Amino acid sequence: MNAIRYVVEVSVENFQTEVAEKSKDTPVLLEFYADGHPPSDELTPVLRRLADEYQGKFILARVDIQSNPQIAQQLGVRALPTLKIVFDGQMAQSLEGPQDEQVIRQVLDELTLSPMERVREQLDFFMAQGDRENAISMLQQLIADEPKNFVLHAELCDLLVMEDRIDEARQILAAIPPDTEGISKPLNRIEFIEKSADLKSIDELEVELAADAANLQVRFDLSVRLVADDQIEAALEHLLEAMKKDKTWEDELARQTMIKVFDLLGKGNALATSYRRKMFTFLH
Repeated sequence: MNAIRYVVEVSVENFQTEVAEKSKDTPVLLEFYADGHPPSDELTPVLRRLADEYQGKFILARVDIQSNPQIAQQLGVRALPTLKIVFDGQMAQSLEGPQDEQVIRQVLDELTLSPMERVREQLDFFMAQGDRENAISMLQQLIADEPKNFVLHAELCDLLVMEDRIDEARQILAAIPPDTEGISKPLNRIEFIEKSADLKSIDELEVELAADAANLQVRFDLSVRLVADDQIEAALEHLLEAMKKDKTWEDELARQTMIKVFDLLGKGNALATSYRRKMFTFLH
């Protein structure tokens, strides 16, 4: 989508409607700038790209101080560029001078992340540390406070499956609505584990594939085993290679399986994004 949907030029005349009123529903990032001012010119494309990336989670409201000195004076702008964030009609934060993109992202994320996104961010932190125990404990505490939040239940089930506590996960899955957001993650993970149970070991399959690289069934079986063993990138590489050799094999089984793996990784996962792009490029 075009970033222009989330960018507006602000003046004295439209400040109330475009900033004060809209900030009651969506954070507004005020950019005070001047054309021809190098630091401003360098920051503007970064802000426009972020506006496009965040897809309406914030509004970029640009204030040309040469045309609107009254706004700059009233809001105490003393340097260029200056960024001010307005949320719920109140000034939430102010950043003066050139800013690193990562700093801006952190500020925006604090304002725009949904409660569930914050939970997933914390889960990602625990998982990056290999600390599933604390991740499970955190989810159990959250569920105790919000027992009807079935998305949390689905996330918990996925972690339980990773910890080989599949029976516990099944009991929870049976008790939550089948259309719960994220429920496909633990269900798909269980499916991969069950399919892999009857397959040869990873080492045996790798030996077979080395002897016959054209054998798509062996390559597919190896990818399933790798997913069950949490070697996701290696599995995706084999599935992509299977598609390249014959994308129609077994009713496009490799492509369908890649989609299931993307779902396992979750929305916004960098690995899923990378291989989704590779798959799309190959198919088109």
